Amino acid sequence: MTAINQTLLFQDEKQFESIFREHYTGLVNFARHYVTDPDEAESIVQELFTGLWSKADTITIRTSIRSYLFGAVRNACLNYLKHLKVQNAYTEHQLHLSTDHDTTDFLELDELKARIDEAFEQIPEKCREIFELSRYEGKKYHEIAEELNLSIKTVENQMGKALKILRRELQDYLLLIFLFITHGGKF
Repeated sequence: MTAINQTLLFQDEKQFESIFREHYTGLVNFARHYVTDPDEAESIVQELFTGLWSKADTITIRTSIRSYLFGAVRNACLNYLKHLKVQNAYTEHQLHLSTDHDTTDFLELDELKARIDEAFEQIPEKCREIFELSRYEGKKYHEIAEELNLSIKTVENQMGKALKILRRELQDYLLLIFLFITHGGKF
């Protein structure tokens, strides 16, 4: 068959189903030589056929369909194994990092919490109330203004003042705070 005719086989539903039935079991068994997990081997073959169906009009096959399918499964298995290797290395690295963290991490966290508390003490009471309504309760400036019977401009000014004080008081801890926030509040 020519490359064009073989490509058309993937566009005809009955032909595609015939190819699927003819090669599926052999491809799964072939995948299991690379991937020991039988479910993953099946998943790889299923994804291959799904991709063939969705991209049938852009695929050009220059070999036999059988050779093409087995080559594609081999490549997919190797990609899976490469991804698994990277994933395992990352997991091992994360495990190593978490075991490296000792009491100094908790002391830094306690110190950070103490500094945040001290910084909050520097904020005037009304300003702190506005900050807490905005940041902890998620209220909009106009809602805060309405609740406290203030102008929106006053709320904006008080928020600016609170943030300025926090930046000034916590400037040595900004990186640590950023890391704390980006890790979901956990070290």
